Amino acid sequence: MASKSEREYFSSLADLGCILCRRLGYGESPAQIHHIRRYGGKRDNAPVIPLCPEHHTGNTGVHGLGAKAFEKTYNLTQMELWEESEKLLHEKREANKLFG
Repeated sequence: MASKSEREYFSSLADLGCILCRRLGYGESPAQIHHIRRYGGKRDNAPVIPLCPEHHTGNTGVHGLGAKAFEKTYNLTQMELWEESEKLLHEKREANKLFG
């Protein structure tokens, strides 16, 4: 079970909207949290990214296509999406500090 700080982090990420929709120029869309499982790693320690239902579990999503096909289809890695998500989250937090 996620701790309170993990739940808050997941919620903040989901509030960004789907990171792939943003990247594709679709704008913001409601997001679910996707755990990036690398090298057979466990979900508990996995990095997470916000994805809309279609890009998460739909036919064109990471679970629908599979991780390798997903990355090939969109010509980017899940870790690149994670880095972009973290950057946006940091920018949002900094803006909140300034304009609060």
